[in-house]
Parts: sequence; structure tokens; C-alpha cells
Amino acid sequence: MEPRGELANVVVIGGGAVGRLLAGALADGGGAVTVVDRAPAPHVQLVTDARTPSPALQDALAGADCALLALPEEAALDALPHVLAALPAGALLADTLSVKTPFAHAALAARAPVELCSLNPMFAPSLGFAGRAVLAVELAPGPRSRALLALLGALADVVTLPDAEAHDRATAALQVATHAGVLAFGLALARLDADLDALLPAAPPPFLALLALLARIADGAPATYADIQRANPFADEARSALTDALAQLSTAAHDSDPQRLEELIAQACAPLGGHRKALAEQAAGLLARVRPPATDS
Repeated sequence: MEPRGELANVVVIGGGAVGRLLAGALADGGGAVTVVDRAPAPHVQLVTDARTPSPALQDALAGADCALLALPEEAALDALPHVLAALPAGALLADTLSVKTPFAHAALAARAPVELCSLNPMFAPSLGFAGRAVLAVELAPGPRSRALLALLGALADVVTLPDAEAHDRATAALQVATHAGVLAFGLALARLDADLDALLPAAPPPFLALLALLARIADGAPATYADIQRANPFADEARSALTDALAQLSTAAHDSDPQRLEELIAQACAPLGGHRKALAEQAAGLLARVRPPATDS
């Protein structure tokens, strides 16, 4: 495939799972891709720590159409000033951070003559793009950011949000509240001294589904989930909503009016709106496939 004119030379900074996923997509799109990481690996072309300036990284960035930061928040913020300084005017700087507001403020405040586009793949990289969503915020749009979103739009469902705050408000519900609910379930099991060896043979599908989600988190990088809970500016609001909801349920369960708890359950289901039937059908299909794991021999 001929290289895309706007993304002919791309530097991906960060050789982890997200960096590899996007590097592969950009290479398949025809770009020459250089992967940078501080740890040597077969897929890494340049071994250097992007948090500090180096002549090799500056040389790579000087000829780049696009630099993509696939790093944790602290490392991305450390790398930001000298990456911006090394990029040529008109180049694109993209990031893949789960929380956008702090990085967006810093990137825009630098007033560098580059395009800025912020991405957030809403799935584990091992799942691939097909049928998945990528959130995008065009902080300083231009032809290269449009080319990047067009490339990703051919692979996944790209959902563009107006700014970093809108992104973080959305992910407070999509990620913070979701992960916190699953983690709270795990903490509750620990407090209840639950014995899974005893419980699994009798476990109903919803219990197994929550266990599977907890195991999904356990298989991921704790730092990623911690960053989402800690750094999202709306995380406290999301967790408070969960805490208040549990308190409401507890209060209603002890209410002298038995209708109160039923009303609260109906209130909890109200946000489903017109999606209720389709989602219920999806749940039935998913739960029908959930089975207790085989016992270790």
C-alpha cells in the first residue's frame, strides 16, 4: 500500500499493548512507523526514554508527520514539552490517555504550531478494532488529525467528543463507575470471606459474569485502572454516585413500606430507556454462555 501523504512518517512513543495496536494500524495504512520505548523488544526500533530529551528521539521526531504518545499520564506529561519542541510545524501530536483534561490543558497551553488529537480506545488491545469504539477529541484539528481519524474509522467506530472535559465526563460513567462497581464487588467478596471453591458450583450466571469482569481487571495493568480512578476529574462524583446508590438500596430494604425498594429498582432501570429490550436480549445471550471455570486439578 502506498503511504498516506498526511501520515507517511509516524513515531509511536510507547511499545506497550496500545502502542503496538496503533503502530500496526498505521503501518497497515501505509505509513513508515518507528516505535520508541525505553525497553528493548523485537517491535521497538528506537530504544530511549522519551521522558528526557535525546538526540536520537529528536532526530526521529524532526522528520515525523505524526507522533503518538501511548504512555501513562505522568510519562506523557513529562515527554510532552520536548516532543512538541522537536516536532516540525504542522505535524500531528496524538495521545491515548484514558484521562484527557490535564494533558489537554498542558498541550494547548504550550501553543506549539502542531495539530493535536486525543484518542482513547475503549477496549483491551487484545480484542482488536473490529466492532469496538475509539473516543476522539480534536484539540487542534487539521488535515493530519482528519487522516488519522479516517484511518481509524475504517477499522472501528470513532466517536468524536467536543473537548477534554466532555471526554472525562463520559468516561467517568463508562470507566470510573464501571470499574469501581466491579472492584467494589471484589472487595465485598473479600469482606464476606467468600470461598469461591464452595460458591462456584452453585453460582448463577450474573455472579459468574461479575467474577469474569473482575478477572478481566485482574489480568490488566493495575496502574491503568488506578490512573482512571485517580486522575479523572469527575471520578469522585462517579464514586459518590455509587456510594449514595448503595446507601439508598440499604435504606429502602429496611423501609416499612415494601413498595419503596421496588420503586428504587424501577428507578435504577429507568436509564435504559428504549435500549432496554435490546440490552436484555444481549444479556440473555451472554449469560447463557457463562459457565463456572474448571476446577484446578
